[in-house]
Amino acid sequence: MSTKAIILAAGKGKRMNSALPKVMHTILGKPMLHHVIESCFNANIRDVTVIVGHDAQSVVDSTKYAVDFVVQHEQLGTGHAVLSAKDSIAPSQQVLILCGDTPLISPKLLELLPKIKGSAQGVVVSTTLENPTGYGRIIVDDNRAFEAIVEERDASSAQRAIREINTGIFLFDGEHLLAGLEKITNNNDQGEYYLTDVPKLMAANGLKLVVHHEPDSAQFLGVNSQRQLADAAEIMRKTVIDRHLDNGVQILDPQSTHIDADVIVESGVIIHPGVILQSKCHIAAGTVLLPYTVADSAVVGKNCQVGPFAYLRGGTVIGDYCRVGDFVEVKNSTLGNNTKASHLAYIGDAELGDDVNFGCGAITVNYDGENKHKTTVEDGAFIGSNVNLVAPVKIGKSAFVAAGSTVTNEVPSKALAIARQRQINKENWK
Repeated sequence: MSTKAIILAAGKGKRMNSALPKVMHTILGKPMLHHVIESCFNANIRDVTVIVGHDAQSVVDSTKYAVDFVVQHEQLGTGHAVLSAKDSIAPSQQVLILCGDTPLISPKLLELLPKIKGSAQGVVVSTTLENPTGYGRIIVDDNRAFEAIVEERDASSAQRAIREINTGIFLFDGEHLLAGLEKITNNNDQGEYYLTDVPKLMAANGLKLVVHHEPDSAQFLGVNSQRQLADAAEIMRKTVIDRHLDNGVQILDPQSTHIDADVIVESGVIIHPGVILQSKCHIAAGTVLLPYTVADSAVVGKNCQVGPFAYLRGGTVIGDYCRVGDFVEVKNSTLGNNTKASHLAYIGDAELGDDVNFGCGAITVNYDGENKHKTTVEDGAFIGSNVNLVAPVKIGKSAFVAAGSTVTNEVPSKALAIARQRQINKENWK
């Protein structure tokens, strides 16, 4: 039996106090929804439908995965949301239902659920919380046979004392899910159609439901506020840091280090305190990232030294054995092997070859007010301190640009370029 996933992502998220749709708030470089989609893919579930509602088009436009979207035009509850996707559900499928605001969900659990379900008609995933406030409670009999899920606002005081809660994750046979969705009502405190009424109806009709209790409650953290978003981000940050530590990365101060989920850091890299690696960075073996280096979508080669306080922006590719020092910013540029920009420099929209020295205070003047232009510095060139390379411009192989020069024309290979006024001393000026 094939598995289809439906992700509920239609909510506005009023408690986020943000103009963004709730599921578009990011954790470690990706919107929450994207983490959930990737968990499905990593569990070998490729048939995924996302239910969108509030600001639906922005959610669709930002999602580059091969998934389907269904718009829930009115937000009338979780049951109504799934019902809006009924045309995408085949009775012969089993349907996994997830929430788009639970970014920590484990793909291992999703992969196991069909085995846990076995010959039953559905699985309800539960966990236990010390403080279950805000969650629906799982009601079972003495043999742990499923009876109902009661939302907190509809629960009695005795039911609210139960600490086993509904995680919002279900796996149903498609035919029984469809039948249940047609029968649920909005006879509750909120006047909404609860998806949680479907397993109750199934149990009442004698169908078998497995209540699978997961002890790792952190993966089910639902994000409904900025504070909960920060909590989820910290849990995921620690998980990512631990993965890199286990893979042989030396992180001197894990608490002050931020590494996004898609970053690749090879074994043998040393990361000093305050380093931030964002988006799809790739840091090769043997490289040392000194304190407070920030890299965003940058590729850094082997045995480099970067920082402190270096800033590698998008489109940056650093070769092997390079030095990018303190207060150096590199943007959309390539540095060849053994090239050095040791301090106080800006390299933007440039291609630097091998064995280039880019001096202190030197910059590429890449923007003319309307367009960006390219600077090319070929192998072995020496760019002196406080040089302005006004793009578009080319510096030839082994050329030497004298300190303080403003270069606007090509410098031939092995030439010395001096582009500054001759010094004049005015005697007795004061």
